[in-house]
Order: sequence, then structure tokens, then C-alpha cells
Amino acid sequence: MLIRLISVISLTNFMLLMISGVSTQTAIYRSILIFLVLFAVVYLTIFFLNVIKESPDRKNSAVSSINKDQTTANT
Repeated sequence: MLIRLISVISLTNFMLLMISGVSTQTAIYRSILIFLVLFAVVYLTIFFLNVIKESPDRKNSAVSSINKDQTTANT
């Protein structure tokens, strides 16, 4: 689904570049560049969301370390 959306965006960009009078090679290069950038952003976003989702230990350890610091400061 996301690949289709990225493809539609890059093809729309290609069409608009061709309508505006840009040369074919330049339009293709720009469309490919947009496709690659969008694909990389989506891929990295999904990757980092999975990393954040799979590491609940960091959340618990941060909370426990804050609690330990507060208890030592109170004593």
C-alpha cells in the first residue's frame, strides 16, 4: 500500500515536470530521486517504530533509575 502511494507521488511528479517543459532525463532523475527519498523515509520510520516498540526495558529502567535517584535524594 505504501509502495503504491510512493509510486503515485513520484509518477505525479514526473507528469508535472513533463507538463512544465523539463527535459525527459531530468524529469526521470528527479522522479527517481523523490521515490528513493520517500521510500527511505518510510522504511526508516517503520524500522525505528519497531525498535521503539520492542524495547520496553528502556522505559522501565529509566523510570526505575529516576525513582532510585529520588529516594536517595530524600534520604
